[in-house]
Amino acid sequence: MQDADSPAWVRPLVRLSDGLDTITEAAYVVLTASFAVVMALGVFFRYVLNDSLAWSDELGLILFAWATFLSVATCYLHDKHFNIDLLLRVLSGAWRPRAAALAEGLSGGYILALLVSSLKGLPVVARAHTDALQLPLTLPYAAIPVAAALMLVHWLRRTATAPSVAAGVARIVVMLAFFVTVYLPLGHYVAVTGGVRIALLVLALAVPMLVGVPVAFSLGLMATTYVAVFGTIPFHTGALQVFYGIEVLAFLAVPLLILSGMLMHISGIAQRLVDFAQALVGRIRGGLAASDVVASLIFADISGSAASDTAAIGAIMIPAMKKRGYSAAFCAALQGASGTLGLMFPPAITLLLYAVAMNVSVSRLFAASLVPGVLVAASFVIVSYVHARRNGYPRERVALRELAPRTLGALPGLFAAVIVVGGILGGVFTPAEAGVVLLAYVLLLAMAVYRKAGPRRVYRATIEAGYISGMMLLLVSTSAFLAFVLAYDDVAFALADAVGAVTRERWLILVLLNIVFIVLGMFLEAAPIIFGFLPSFMPLVAQAGVDPVLWGVIFVINMGIGMLTPPVALTLYISTAIAEVPFGKAVRAAVPFMAIMVIDLFLVASYPVIATWLPNLLFGAPAH
Repeated sequence: MQDADSPAWVRPLVRLSDGLDTITEAAYVVLTASFAVVMALGVFFRYVLNDSLAWSDELGLILFAWATFLSVATCYLHDKHFNIDLLLRVLSGAWRPRAAALAEGLSGGYILALLVSSLKGLPVVARAHTDALQLPLTLPYAAIPVAAALMLVHWLRRTATAPSVAAGVARIVVMLAFFVTVYLPLGHYVAVTGGVRIALLVLALAVPMLVGVPVAFSLGLMATTYVAVFGTIPFHTGALQVFYGIEVLAFLAVPLLILSGMLMHISGIAQRLVDFAQALVGRIRGGLAASDVVASLIFADISGSAASDTAAIGAIMIPAMKKRGYSAAFCAALQGASGTLGLMFPPAITLLLYAVAMNVSVSRLFAASLVPGVLVAASFVIVSYVHARRNGYPRERVALRELAPRTLGALPGLFAAVIVVGGILGGVFTPAEAGVVLLAYVLLLAMAVYRKAGPRRVYRATIEAGYISGMMLLLVSTSAFLAFVLAYDDVAFALADAVGAVTRERWLILVLLNIVFIVLGMFLEAAPIIFGFLPSFMPLVAQAGVDPVLWGVIFVINMGIGMLTPPVALTLYISTAIAEVPFGKAVRAAVPFMAIMVIDLFLVASYPVIATWLPNLLFGAPAH
């Protein structure tokens, strides 16, 4: 955006957009604090007074819905929604601004479609009420049209400040063309069937994603195109599916865990965990690299987010490794790989999403992921050690007298992991309750003990955490919409049937399933895969004799491989930016880590006891 050079008539729109965003950010902070307080009250009454509040979960969900969709709106203005833009990067000359105009126009088309869809859905949700408070669902649902209206203002600001008048006009034409096509709807006038429909829908996902439309918007564009092609699905279905996609109590843990991880970073707790990891493994060859893996494993246990883990630990470790002579490409590859531990070690948000979608026990799944998570981390240490010996990287000799102080310094951070994992595995807390207890504990450490996070820093950290959680939760919401239309057309079932038709052999089915999900993970985030594809494949998983909890562990390793593999490679993109190295070099350096993860995947699939031993020990063998 070129706001500073904008003509005079555009400046009021810019000021309006900025003013609305300031209010939005403040409202997000207040709402996040409010639902955290409500959930904390629920915990206090339940566990201290032994008198559960019937309304706390409902009120928490209402406040959470508003916080989520407001964070989605401010994410859009600040370009925080994850996108791929591979095609945009390779285009040159006049084609690049044309592709950019197409991306902005399609984004505006989806925003307008969401706004109209949400307004048309208001009378529908008004007929439903919450159980305890008997409040109309209009109250939380209204966050969607408000957020869509805010994004539309921001879109108009971006369009008005486009590089040229022609580019702005092109964006408006694309937006209106898409909206009119889907609102008519297309299926009433043109029968789109067979291969033509499949091609149209693949293009509806691939083209927006490749030209730089945010991935969550791209999923919404494809699902909205589905609605138009069928012509029989009410237009308000899109907004309803987006709304119900996040109306899950366990999802309240997502922004709380991410904010806790961010506060641990700014208050120095993450640095203390890194110092502790260095004291543990620094003496081996390439000790800093091994410390990076161990610190990422510990921090993943707390942040629950691959992106958060990669950014927080990478910001500390990558500069330190580069100073000690490690190649920038290896640093990026190592941190990109270590960041995937945020997917597969509790309280990973991906594990939480899987448990909700597949209706499996969160506690069993968390327990099942512990040993495989350590296995993957250990394999990364082995790769780092071999690379360090080959390149002569140094040991990090930590004096014995430093071991006790570093351990004591890390204990508060390690206890945070005990709160989350121990509380959930012990059946003491639900994921949402564990999130609010962790946040309260980290706030106490950051503000009262370490005194490195005053009100202003906490306020800013809450907004920054909102960018990440807003991005993730919009992905979940639009994934739910996509899952609905895929189920409506039996697309995912057809794909699952195609895999099942190839063979009935258990091992070949498992191999094919792993290939399918690794490839999907190369292009899509975990959320759309979990909600859009996984349910249709579960009969095949059962046919292969794989318990859903074990498959959850296998699935997150698949997602870790996909997250490290181009074209998306989210954790590698983050670590590459921190290491300041060309992406291609980082990809080549990451190949050994991809290979070792494939070996880890084979071990877990071949020897299920690696994953099932601990949950069976803690909770008993599952009934069949």
